[in-house]
Amino acid sequence: MLSNIGGSANNNKFYIIQLLHGDASYHLVTRWGRLGEFGKSKIQVIGEEEEAIKKFASQFKSKTKNAWGADPFVRHPDKYQLVETEEDGDGSGSGDAALGRLSKAQIERGQEVLGRIREALDRKGRAKVKREELTNLSSEFYSLIPTTSGRQKPPPIENIQILGEKESLLEFWLRMGFEDFGEEMSGSPIEGVREMPCPHTLTAAAKAVSDAYSIKSALDRGAALAKEQAGDPVQKMSVELYGSILLYTGNSIYSEINRCLRSDWKSVRKYWNYLRLYFEAIDSMPKRKVTLWRGIAVDLFDEYKEGKIITWWSISSCTADINVAKNFMSCLGGGAASLITLHCKTACDVSGLSFYPHERESLLQPGTKLKVLSRRKKGNIAEIEVEEV
Repeated sequence: MLSNIGGSANNNKFYIIQLLHGDASYHLVTRWGRLGEFGKSKIQVIGEEEEAIKKFASQFKSKTKNAWGADPFVRHPDKYQLVETEEDGDGSGSGDAALGRLSKAQIERGQEVLGRIREALDRKGRAKVKREELTNLSSEFYSLIPTTSGRQKPPPIENIQILGEKESLLEFWLRMGFEDFGEEMSGSPIEGVREMPCPHTLTAAAKAVSDAYSIKSALDRGAALAKEQAGDPVQKMSVELYGSILLYTGNSIYSEINRCLRSDWKSVRKYWNYLRLYFEAIDSMPKRKVTLWRGIAVDLFDEYKEGKIITWWSISSCTADINVAKNFMSCLGGGAASLITLHCKTACDVSGLSFYPHERESLLQPGTKLKVLSRRKKGNIAEIEVEEV
């Protein structure tokens, strides 16, 4: 899967190339066009394997200026970027990712480019940053995380607001959709946390599990939220409490803390101080009885049998907008996935705290128990309905 997105040239194109073997012949299949459209296609029938491989490699090199299989892949000006997707991706997807089933690794590469854009914007106050640099970095990001923009060029990521939205979007995708649910375990990884003294500062709570920059960023954003008491807390929230939630919804600790909560309970202990402050913050936010949805990049149909009680030990991100979950799964490109409808009693709405409120994110806390009400398969999608018990 290839993409060619150049901000200044108004390129916003995809190119799919496949070599298929069937019966006694080979088929070189190509499809190309603008992102969000089906585009045009061509099939060449080739009799011999050696000739077929040669034509495939030649076509790949003409589009990318890279030899097929070259590692690392190098992006060249005015050539296509290699996009890592999972099975069943095609270029006609819609929404925020348009080249099919984007993988976790590809999203993380997009985050790395956003990090370079942030460095460039941080330099802007100290030295002149050429617009061309931000345009080129934006094009690199959009080539990794293709985004439909019709026949308009994708907007350059040239200010902190747009950058924050893109960072938050990718972080939300990873939190909501790429979770290994682990095995059912007895007991609790957080038993005793709430009985601990609550740390007075986020630095004291998280210095052992997060970096200083992420903690400072969470506190800086938390200061603005504390002034307006965002999210309508049931009791006054401090900068430190807002910061503890923001540290989770950022890119610093959510992946590892959830891995430990799911399957490595011995390692959860190092997060106890942070979790104690986080629970204090969540307890200060209103709990909502609401229906939420979650799109997940794994088929849970066999595991989620009707009547079964499931415990989610991780901090779980869901959305109050079913279209957000469906759009996320459309970005996954039609591969096996699950759409979970959750009837919740204790959801914590954090959309007012987010750089990307459009996702309407709510959090469910570790230890949330869910009873499976129904399940059905709709193509490759497992549609599962649960209620909090």
